[in-house]
Amino acid sequence: MAQAKISAKANEGRFCRSSSMADRSSRLLESLDQLELRVEALREAATAVEQEKEILLEMIHSIQNSQDMRQISDGEREELNLTANRLMGRTLTVEVSVETIRSPQQQESLKHATRIIDEVVMEFYWRPFLITDLKSCDLPSPSCFSPWSAAPQPSVPPA
Repeated sequence: MAQAKISAKANEGRFCRSSSMADRSSRLLESLDQLELRVEALREAATAVEQEKEILLEMIHSIQNSQDMRQISDGEREELNLTANRLMGRTLTVEVSVETIRSPQQQESLKHATRIIDEVVMEFYWRPFLITDLKSCDLPSPSCFSPWSAAPQPSVPPA
């Protein structure tokens, strides 16, 4: 990099540049790199706040449903429940959101992957019901192959 002092005479003054464009670009890039580190730290802190919120809500809920709460007087339980509900309400007012920016192709891929995962989860969820239903069927019928076969089938009156 050549650091050149550029001097030029204008109509009524003098123009002087003490650093090259490469130096300025380098300083700007360094500033952006520092900002990127701070943005990443902000995202991590926001994620930590989201996790802390969930932990607090679970703890409040746990206290409200604890055995100790059942073993105190009604008046004390009511007072403690009011405090717990107030804390829960205040905790729920904290909203933090960390989103990931995705291209349209990434969004489509995420939807596809989510759909596959949902199908696998549903298959494993319904499998015990399907096996039970299949064992109880005497004759093959469409209702024997439906996860909702245990539900009453609507009857259609003869025409």
